[in-house]
Amino acid sequence: MEDLAKPQKPEATTPDFIQYEQPSARNYPPVFQVLLMQFGFALVLTVLGNLVFTIIAFVAHWDVQRLISNFSADADFASRWQMRLMLGLSHIFTFIGSGLLTIYLFYRQYPVKWPDYLRIRQSPKGKTVLVALLLMLAVMPLVLFLYNINKSLPIPESWRILENQTNEAIKGLLHMENALELLGNLFIIAFLPALGEELVFRGVLQQQLMRIIRNPWIALLLSAALFSFIHFQFEGFFPRMLLGLVLGWLYWKSRNFWVPVLAHFANNGLQVLAQSLYQIKWSNYDLDQDVSIPWYAAVLSAGMVIFLAKFFNLLKN
Repeated sequence: MEDLAKPQKPEATTPDFIQYEQPSARNYPPVFQVLLMQFGFALVLTVLGNLVFTIIAFVAHWDVQRLISNFSADADFASRWQMRLMLGLSHIFTFIGSGLLTIYLFYRQYPVKWPDYLRIRQSPKGKTVLVALLLMLAVMPLVLFLYNINKSLPIPESWRILENQTNEAIKGLLHMENALELLGNLFIIAFLPALGEELVFRGVLQQQLMRIIRNPWIALLLSAALFSFIHFQFEGFFPRMLLGLVLGWLYWKSRNFWVPVLAHFANNGLQVLAQSLYQIKWSNYDLDQDVSIPWYAAVLSAGMVIFLAKFFNLLKN
C-alpha cells in the first residue's frame, strides 16, 4: 500500500504538435535556433554534396561544366545518369542529411526523442494512406488550373530564362530508354525528394512554425510558400504551394510522417510513370504539353478535396 502512495514518475510523452507548446515552454529548443541550424546544415551539406560529385566526376573524367551548361531534353544516355547522380547527391545531402541532423541534434534526448518528434514510429493505416492518395489525385485538376493562371502572370525575364533552363533539364531527366532509367527516376525524382523535402519542410519548418504561431493555417501557408519558393520555378509557384499545403495538412491531421511522404512520392512517381508510358506509346498524355483545365473541372476538384478532407478527419489515424 505504501508503494501505491508514492508519487509516480511522469511518462515521457510526445508533445501534441496540433496544440503546439508556447515559445516559453521549458525543455524544448528555441525555434529560431532550430531553424537557423537547419539553414546552416543545408548550406554546409550542399557544398559537401557538390564536392563529393566533383570528386566522382574527376575520377571518372566527366566534364562537369559541359554537363551543367549543355544539359537539355536532348541529353545523351551517359549525361542523363551523370545528372541523376548529381541530383540524387543533392537531395541526400541538402535535404535528407540536413533535416535528420537538425532533428537528431535538438530532439535526441528527453523529453522528446527525435522519432517521436518526427512521428515515424508507427506505420499509417491502409485506409489513411488510401484517402491521402485519393486526396492528392483529387487536387490535381485544381493544381493544373492554377498552373495555367500562374503562367499568365508577369515575371522578370531572368526568372523566365531560369524557368526554361530548369524545364529543359527536367525533360532530359525524364527521357527514359529502358526500365533501369525508369527505376532510377522513381528513386531519384520521386522517392528522394519525397523523403528529404518532407523532412525539411514538414518535419522541421512546419512543426517549428506551429510552435510559435497560434493559428496552424498560417504556419501551413508559410511552410508551403517556402516549399514552393525553394524550387525556383516561379511559373508554377502557386500550384506547387497548393501541393505543399495539402502535404502539410496531411502531416498535421494524420500526426504521422509517413503519410505526407507516401503522398508526395505518389505525386512525383505518377508523373514519372506517365512520361514513361507516353514514351513507349502506351499513353497519349505528354507532360511537356500544357493541359487546359476548364473552370468547372477546377471547381469539381476543389469540391472533391473538401469532401475527402472531411472524410480524412473522421479516420482514426
